[in-house]
Amino acid sequence: MTAEVDIANRALSAIGTRSQIASLDEGSNESIQCNLLLEPLRDEVLRLAPWNCAKNVRNLDLICAAPGTPENPNPGDTQWHRGIPPPPWSYEYAYPSDCIRAIYIVPQFSTGFASGVPITTAVTGGAPAFWNGPPVRFHVGIDQIGAGGRPQDGGLDQRVILTNQQQAILCYIRRVVNPDVWDDQFQQALVAALGARLAIALTGDKGLAQLKTQEANQFIMLARQGDGNEGLTINDVTPDWIRTRGISYQAWEFSPNIMFDWGPALTMYY
Repeated sequence: MTAEVDIANRALSAIGTRSQIASLDEGSNESIQCNLLLEPLRDEVLRLAPWNCAKNVRNLDLICAAPGTPENPNPGDTQWHRGIPPPPWSYEYAYPSDCIRAIYIVPQFSTGFASGVPITTAVTGGAPAFWNGPPVRFHVGIDQIGAGGRPQDGGLDQRVILTNQQQAILCYIRRVVNPDVWDDQFQQALVAALGARLAIALTGDKGLAQLKTQEANQFIMLARQGDGNEGLTINDVTPDWIRTRGISYQAWEFSPNIMFDWGPALTMYY
């Protein structure tokens, strides 16, 4: 079994320290620095790649819906007001508390017996369920949420997800705190990244910190490729010479590495 203290000790060994720690709370300078850096750095590394060891799916909790939707059949006002999703979105959902990075919203499916969203799965021998089209567009923002979980002026800021998908299902990178779930590449990336931060805090050696940051970024780039390809990957793109003839096929797939920019990796020291 892997524990957080093991990750910390591997990071200390990576930068050549002669001391190890028995606990993150033992009070030594090494443990204080590891305890200070480990949790935020774990979340930062989780956000930088489509780690399959942290990928999760859940139903989103609805906050409010636009007028005219099944959830809000009331007629709309002439002007937008707080309490309904901002245009052009129809639904506003609560941002999951364990979400590090939202990847995509899964379109709802039907069982083949009806066109609506099913309450239960298909019966034995029935047509298989299928997803209706590409991942759904969404936007992450904030809203002011008051008493009763409804948006209102003067409420507390809360992260929200805006989309046009009814009963939205979100695929996202989850804040995974159990080291036993982390795969080897993630552990190596976190060890190298933690070593880079500890090198500055414990030794002040910028060259060593730079080297460990480069190692962490290499593992992150490998994970973007490896985890993205660990499963079914479809990338159907209509060639230009076909599109110029007026023929265009809708291309879609659920690999987070296609048409999804994970951005830069860990910042280097200069």
